Parts: sequence; structure tokens; C-alpha cells
Amino acid sequence: MLIDMHNHTGWGSGDTHQHPSDLIERAKLWHLDGICFTEHNFVWDSEKVAMLREKHNFLVIAGAELDTPDYDHVLAFGLPGPRRWSKLPTVLELRKLADEHGGVLVRAHPFRKVSLPYVDSFVAPEVAKFLDWACAEAVYDVVDAVEAFNGLARPRETLLVNELCRRLGKRTTGGSDAHRLNEAAVCFTVFHGTIRDDHDFLEALKAGDFHGGDWESEGLPDPRY
Repeated sequence: MLIDMHNHTGWGSGDTHQHPSDLIERAKLWHLDGICFTEHNFVWDSEKVAMLREKHNFLVIAGAELDTPDYDHVLAFGLPGPRRWSKLPTVLELRKLADEHGGVLVRAHPFRKVSLPYVDSFVAPEVAKFLDWACAEAVYDVVDAVEAFNGLARPRETLLVNELCRRLGKRTTGGSDAHRLNEAAVCFTVFHGTIRDDHDFLEALKAGDFHGGDWESEGLPDPRY
């Protein structure tokens, strides 16, 4: 199953006005099997999730993208809603909260702010030093997986994140990070079992029965074109 694990809507994120129903229909059109709405520092009410699932007959999962003060953005799944954070948690505080509710944490687009402006100018020795530094970050001991495929990432950034995950032995996820309809269904997470609901989703993430990807990495025709 292909589930896009990172998307934003006007129902919870202030940097987009797109309606979740539009994103769901686009995900269905472009052959995805499910979609996650990870609003900035906000978790939806479970009744809204249920309403959208029934309306569209499609798997919808609610998560959140937390702007942690120590390690930037982390995706959290399995937290109860509705909730909007006024005081943002540290990664360790978020880990404790996730464990209390049986949740899962994913480091989102780890190299966006650090390397993106100049990543294409890297040469081999600089890459090795950069990855040595990145691997030493304590956040990777706290999260369950790393978003190695992000729809807004440049190709070299994706290569670096995947190499980081290989070195650390971390599972990878994929998500489009869509804020506009034309950004949907770019990246996704491949689940090898059947995901019917939140329980299946969280159990598969905890079992490591998944990996991140996109249409090219999976050798699939891109339905967007």
C-alpha cells in the first residue's frame, strides 16, 4: 500500500488554504491508498477524520508536524486530538508523549535548513564530514524513522538523507509535504501489509514493515503525468 505521510491543509496549517477533500481526491486519482494530514503543531479531532474517511471511502490518518525547539520538525502519529500546542515540546518531551499514547515519531526533512542552499556544490570529502556530523545528532536515537523522501526536497538532499539512514540503520518514510494540489502524491511510504485504520498504521510503523519512496525509486509509472 502507498500512503503519503506528510500533507498540510487549511483546516490546521496557516501556510496553506487547500481543502482536505481536494487532496484526498487527488491522492485517489493518482493511485495512492491513503493519506496523512500532518498539520503544523496541530492534531485533528478524530470525528473529522472519520467523516472524511466515510465521505471519500479512503484511508485518512491524522498526525502532526511539530516544530521542536531543539531539532526542528518531527512528524508525530498516534497522538489524541484535537490539540494545538502553544508551548512546543522538545524532542524528548515529544517522545514521552508519543510513548504514553502508543505513538510514532519521524524526523521530517532533516537537511532542509542545514544543507539545502549549497548541497549541490558538495564534493566527496565535504559530504563525508557532513554525514559524520549529522549521524552524531541525538535526535536519531529518539525517533522511530526518518523522512528520506520529501516532495519538496532536491535530488541531492534525498541522496544524502538516504545515505544517513543507511549508516544509522534507520527506517525511511516518504511524504509529499504538500501545501498545494500540484505538490500532492510526489512521495509516499510503501507498506507491505494491509492498512485499514490507525491501529494497523501504527502497528506497521512499529514493526518496521515499510519504507519510503517515490514513483521513480519504486519503478512505477508516475500517474501525475
